[in-house]
Amino acid sequence: MSRHVTFMTIDDAGHYSPGQRAEIVAAYPEHEREARAKGIPVLGSGRIFPVAEETIACEPFKLPRWWPRIGALDFGWDHPSAAVELAWDTEADVVYVTKAHRASQQTPAMQALALKGWGDWLPFAWPRDGRRETLEGAGVALAKQYAAHGLNMLTSHARFADGSVSVEAGLMDILDRMQSGRFKVFSTLHAWFEEFRLFHRKNGQVVKLRDDLMAATRYRKLTLAYVSGAGTLPTSTDGIWLIFTRAGDKGADGTGVGDFTGPASSVTDNIVTFAGTTGKAGKDSGVAVGSLVAGPASAAADNIATFNGTTGKLVKDSGVAVASLAPKVNASFTGTFSPPANAIALNTLADSAAVSVLGRSANSSGTRADIAAGSDDTLLRRVSSALGFGQLTAGMVPAGLVTYAMLASAAIASNSEFQLGTASKLLTAAALKSTVAYQTLTSGASVSWDMSLGNNASLAASTNVTIGNPTNAVPQFGFVLKITAVTSARTVSLSANLVPAAGVESFPITIQTTETVFLAGFVDTASRLVITSVLRT
Repeated sequence: MSRHVTFMTIDDAGHYSPGQRAEIVAAYPEHEREARAKGIPVLGSGRIFPVAEETIACEPFKLPRWWPRIGALDFGWDHPSAAVELAWDTEADVVYVTKAHRASQQTPAMQALALKGWGDWLPFAWPRDGRRETLEGAGVALAKQYAAHGLNMLTSHARFADGSVSVEAGLMDILDRMQSGRFKVFSTLHAWFEEFRLFHRKNGQVVKLRDDLMAATRYRKLTLAYVSGAGTLPTSTDGIWLIFTRAGDKGADGTGVGDFTGPASSVTDNIVTFAGTTGKAGKDSGVAVGSLVAGPASAAADNIATFNGTTGKLVKDSGVAVASLAPKVNASFTGTFSPPANAIALNTLADSAAVSVLGRSANSSGTRADIAAGSDDTLLRRVSSALGFGQLTAGMVPAGLVTYAMLASAAIASNSEFQLGTASKLLTAAALKSTVAYQTLTSGASVSWDMSLGNNASLAASTNVTIGNPTNAVPQFGFVLKITAVTSARTVSLSANLVPAAGVESFPITIQTTETVFLAGFVDTASRLVITSVLRT
């Protein structure tokens, strides 16, 4: 039999008028008013946030686009997973809780689906238990599971600037803000206020019961303090102090909207140029605008510019087209043409052989001449003291330079050889891809599985099946078996070598035609394969 607790306040008593409700509340002693009028109990050693709700509640409003916003997660399963969105009015230093979500027994995929509606851009803070690798997640940390489903998770867990994660420090910061009017909550967040009313201590310790939204709210402080360094507030001279990218503020890369950054300082009126090749960073070019050359109001295309006056900053159209300076087809010279010493005359270069290099073939001084390539597939080499084209000969390749990796296809490992580790051969990308691809198993009363062909397999069960003992299983390899049911629901049993781990769904299992089941695990020994999870989708 399940239990449910419903909280009602005097404001939910619609048969009283507002004036009657106010008279009833006023009749109670002041210290009893919240307990009697709003059902807020006095628990244990006392409430953690002993402030009146009306001092922190506010009506929802449209958030200014320039306010920094952040999401915060608290992971859970039987006790709910929770998330809040917070906005920060940096000018008034007021933090607003604007959204809240709480749900039990939901996978990261379902949680991410619900939270992505708040905006794909919204970054999420998360506690350090998000680094934990869970059995249900096949050894993948919780934070990475949420990120894999499209949630914009911060790269590190929430913590203060000094690296600490003090619960009390976070709670005291929130209480300080509440008491000083710098912490507000949208009045429509009923689940948040429900936890707020019950959040208490017992024997001086925080009671970890229905505190999920409270915990998520606390991670906000840790993250903002960590991101901002010392955690101090911005001043009018700080410029942009902390900002998160929001939808509509930034276009696609390359469109030049919203993601250009400049240096920490620059010289007044100097020109900005790109720093690097990203197109997103600028620098001070060191060139002042006043040093630029000014041109005329108009000019003829492809005419040469010349200086106009003696300032060096004004140019004019010379009236001379670039094309008019083209060299003559047959140049003529006056006087005697004499190339510089040690230069090669133009006619010598023009007479070179079709495929050749210019130099000395002999290891001695003298006139340069063509060293011609006599045939295809030759290279320039030195043999004895002569330089010329030819084939490689014995001794030209250092010992050990050619290895089995340079041999014919016999040195390439097959899929089976890779799986079994039976040969010292090279592994190609195609072979590696083949080893992780699903091999299709044949449905029948007993299903054969040869793991030398791959450790991942798929089976469309057209009858009730028993997975036979896999052959050629290699210890310490992981495996995945994807199973679907054809025509009608099918049962799946296991042979002796396939051993479910403790806590895994008991076999035989039944698979409906509407679902896909994944058996995941690892090979312990050649005759013992441990199934660590049964995933149904």
